Amino acid sequence: MSELGQKTDISRVDGVSVLEVVFFRPGKVIMNAEGLLRVARGIVDKVAMPLSITVGPEGEANARVVQTSKLSDDWTVRFMTDRRSRKAHEVGRTGRMTLAYQCDAENSYVTLVGRAKVVDDVEVKKAIWSPASFKWHPGGPTDPNVVLIDFVAYRIELWSSVHGITPDPIKGLWAAALSREREGWRPHLTLPSG
Repeated sequence: MSELGQKTDISRVDGVSVLEVVFFRPGKVIMNAEGLLRVARGIVDKVAMPLSITVGPEGEANARVVQTSKLSDDWTVRFMTDRRSRKAHEVGRTGRMTLAYQCDAENSYVTLVGRAKVVDDVEVKKAIWSPASFKWHPGGPTDPNVVLIDFVAYRIELWSSVHGITPDPIKGLWAAALSREREGWRPHLTLPSG
């Protein structure tokens, strides 16, 4: 047993153990930002197509599946869409988007909340274009209706049953969260007192 009253022989999943990520002390939860980031990235890497969620003009949430690029080291992703789509209009209007990654096999999820912009630079589109993109965008990267959504996360929320990053329902349902600040990622909870 550790000084925290937890077993220290906790198994490792994706190279991370619970003790490296979340510690419980009486009345307090202490989280390790680097461990949470590794767990979040591991979950994101296992999900081929997340939900892209934008806000409509009446405040409603609009969700759809998207096929994104691989998550970069600085927590950005890109994907192609049609400039006439609802998502492109909503990103253009709000500059915001949420990406939700759910991994049923591990009873885990990651939500990336961030800024998004519509990019219409043909050279950028050509640089990341893949043959699979022709399925949804037969006009190719030079088609004026094909645009790129460039997304940068500023908040990450996650649960991971296999890593023990789940709330005690008696104490309140929360997610572990990280917010991007000048100094780096700050871990906290999604509780109102977070």
